[in-house]
Amino acid sequence: MKRILISAVAVLVLTVSASAQSGLGSILGKIGGAVTSGDSGSLITSITDLISGKSGLTADKLYGTWNYTGSAITFKSSSNALSNLASSAATSSIEKKLDQYLAKVGISQGIFGFTFNQDGTMSVNYGSKKFTGTWTLDADKSVVNMKIKSLINMKGYVAVQGDQMELEFDTTTLMRLIKSLTSMYNQGTLQTLNSLLNQYDQMYAGFKLVK
Repeated sequence: MKRILISAVAVLVLTVSASAQSGLGSILGKIGGAVTSGDSGSLITSITDLISGKSGLTADKLYGTWNYTGSAITFKSSSNALSNLASSAATSSIEKKLDQYLAKVGISQGIFGFTFNQDGTMSVNYGSKKFTGTWTLDADKSVVNMKIKSLINMKGYVAVQGDQMELEFDTTTLMRLIKSLTSMYNQGTLQTLNSLLNQYDQMYAGFKLVK
């Protein structure tokens, strides 16, 4: 019985390890299942340690315009290691579903993104619309604080590797941002998107972005 259980866990670990090589998003998903319990700042700092070789970020790594390429999901750890591994393996499937619903409300490649300027100003770019505001970086926690005119004030957990970024939020904040941007869209679609985000406990969700 013990051999069967060990074999099952080993297969699951190998599956997760293989999927983790597909890109920055997979790295984030894997660490979401492996990091010890703690606050969200600790979670994101652990991710940043892995991909940049040091704790925290520097503001210059965020400068520029970042364009949306897909959704990003990270699970916060729980006490059950096997469940964490399963959550990591499921990340790709959840992201694909989220991609589909985001596309239905106009968040897709070539349409959506963020610009972080050196003078502390920023914008959320959504189609022909540009929502301007300001930003600051809490480097120790890898948290970017954004104050956007006409939208919500929000903080996102950020990880950067070269020209790739993942910007994630708690699901309540993400849903508020989406509703602020896409109020013209069918309310049924927004409700379905909200239901998807609320299906999973201890989940952060957001965007994969590239320069």
